[in-house]
Amino acid sequence: MSLYVAYFHFKPGTNVLQGLAAFERRKAFEHPVHANVLGEYWVNAPEGMPQVILVWEAGDEGPGDYYEAAWGDIFDITISLATQPVSEIPGDLPESLKDRM
Repeated sequence: MSLYVAYFHFKPGTNVLQGLAAFERRKAFEHPVHANVLGEYWVNAPEGMPQVILVWEAGDEGPGDYYEAAWGDIFDITISLATQPVSEIPGDLPESLKDRM
């Protein structure tokens, strides 16, 4: 399973009423069945920052396509693969990387 993070920014020109309508629309929205949602946060963020952050696990990129189709009318969406930090540096790192530590 891969870990994904999506950053939803309101499209330029979105006004407060449109933002509230999106918040209301969210109440009826259902996440795709192939997404194991770990977190969804609607943020009161300043302009230029994401207004929604979504984190999920999935076996492929399908859920990301679903989110873009469902919310792309009001949000510009950036989806990135993510990892959780490791507690130790792996022992099998290439020597070229070990020399930089």
